[in-house]
Order: sequence, then C-alpha cells, then structure tokens
Amino acid sequence: MLGPFYRQDSPLRELGESIAAEAGGPEICIYGRVLNSSGRGIPNASVQIWQSDDHGVYDLQKHDPSVMDMRGTFHADSQGRYHLRTVRPLGYLIPMDGPVGDMIRAQHRHGYRPAHIHFLIGAPAHRELVTALYLRNDDHIDSDTVFGVTESLVTETRLNDPSSPLPNLPSIRFDFTLGAAAAAEASGRVGADPSQITKRPALASH
Repeated sequence: MLGPFYRQDSPLRELGESIAAEAGGPEICIYGRVLNSSGRGIPNASVQIWQSDDHGVYDLQKHDPSVMDMRGTFHADSQGRYHLRTVRPLGYLIPMDGPVGDMIRAQHRHGYRPAHIHFLIGAPAHRELVTALYLRNDDHIDSDTVFGVTESLVTETRLNDPSSPLPNLPSIRFDFTLGAAAAAEASGRVGADPSQITKRPALASH
C-alpha cells in the first residue's frame, strides 16, 4: 500500500546521493541489493523511496508542498546494488480528527506510527514491490496504530559497518526480492499520488 504521502515523478538521483534536500539531522546510509527469486541481482532496478523528516513531517504537509523533499528515485547498478543517504525519520501522530480519530480513541489506542521508510521497487518482467522498513528503537514499534509492522521489516542502523559503501555513516542494509511477473500482469500497488486523485463530478440537480 502506497499510503497517503506517495508522489510520482520523485527526483531522479545518482547512487550515493541524499534524498534530504531541505531536511536536516544526522545522515544515515541505506544500501543493499534488488534480487530476483534465484538470488541474482536485477540490473537497473528502480528504487523509489519516501519518508518523513527528522521531525516526523512529510513534504506534502509543509507550507510549500510543491517542493519535493525526503524522496527520490534511484536505479541499481549492473549487479542490482543500490545505496543512498538520508536522515533518520521520526515517528508521528496520524490525524486524529474525524471518524478515524473517534475509532482509535474508542479502542483506547494512541494514534502514533513508528518511524518508517517507504519503498517502491520495480524492474521489467518482475512484480512490483511496495513495502516499508521500520526502525526497531522507536517507542511505538510494537503498537503501530495502523498495524503495518511485521518482524521481517524491522531493522536498525549499524555503526562502522564494513560492508557499507559509506562506512563512516550509521547504515541499514536491506535486500529486496522481486518475483517474476506473469504475462500482462497488472501492478499490485494500492493507492496513488494524491494529486492524481480526482473528485467525483457533482450530480446534476433536478
């Protein structure tokens, strides 16, 4: 599920670049490989990433939502390897007004999401993957208000990682595996860029 903060046409970035155009905070490195079901790297696989900043805010929530920040599109190398720089995201409180807030309060739950980083991974002839990584040390890792956390997606930064392309930064390694796509298989993604969602035309009055 893409969630409400996905934006298509995010900036195309070179491997190793940072997605933090405006946000501050200490940098981290995220790296790994995009693999096929046989464990081989997928050349030139597309890796889209988006996240909140170090204050728990997405670019769409800021005063000038036309500015893209904390998001980007990368292409893996010939061995399926990718790496990038970002800042550590912060968890956040979802909007609690309206019926969603009423439901959460009625269940005596908080409305917090743990810190996470979204990914949309794709390659020709492979099934598209939409997922997110969750940071283990977040206070709400065991009580995500939208129940998105699974143990296989929980990770954390490592210091002085000798395998990292940027070993001077705290690093997260995560490999993504894409299954082969059946002929004419449609994308399995759910959701869209909010700007592409159109309102239903008003019914004509009689």
